[in-house]
Amino acid sequence: MDHVVVDVEIARTVEEAGGWDRTDAMGVGVAGLYEFAGDRFRLYGPADVAALVERLERADRISGYNLIAFDLPVILGLPRGDVTPQLARLVAKSDDLLARVYAALGFREKGWKVQDVAQATLGRGKAGDGADAPLLFQRGAFAALHTYVLDDVTLERDLAAFADRHGFLYNGCRTVRLPPWKPLTPPPAAASA
Repeated sequence: MDHVVVDVEIARTVEEAGGWDRTDAMGVGVAGLYEFAGDRFRLYGPADVAALVERLERADRISGYNLIAFDLPVILGLPRGDVTPQLARLVAKSDDLLARVYAALGFREKGWKVQDVAQATLGRGKAGDGADAPLLFQRGAFAALHTYVLDDVTLERDLAAFADRHGFLYNGCRTVRLPPWKPLTPPPAAASA
C-alpha cells in the first residue's frame, strides 16, 4: 500500500486570509510529505502544489491530522466546506486522525489538538506554534519553516502508526478507541471525474 502522511503550513496568516473558513486564500507556504514505502520525506513549496496534488492522487492512503477540514482544502485552494470531485477522491482515501477521533466519540470535543494528543500518546509534542509558520514563510526563513513542517509530519506519521498498532489515541484526559482504518468508497460523481 502506498501510504503517505501530509501536513501543510500556510503562506498567509488566518487573519490575512480572512478567517479559518478561507482556506482558499491561505496558500501553501510549504507542505511536508512522508512516504512509508522507502521511509522518505519530501518538501513541496508554493510552486510545487500541482506535483503535490498529483502525488496525493497516486497514494492509496493519506494520513494527517485535521486533513479533511484544513490541509486538503488549502492544497486544493478551496474554501472550507466546498466539495469538488477531486477533493472527494482524496477524502475517500484519507486517514484524518482528528476526524476518526470525532467519529469514535460521536461528537466534536475540545482537547484534541495535535499537540495534546502527541504529548499524551507519544510523550513528545510539537516543536513550535503553527501560527508562526506563515510569518517564517513571509520572512523567508525557509530552513526553520522546513524543519517545523517536517517535525509535524513526523508527529503525524508516528500518531498514525500508533493508532494502527494499538487502536487508540489519548489526549491526557481521555482514551479513544479507533477502529482500523479503511478507505471510503468514493461517491459515483467523484469516481467518474
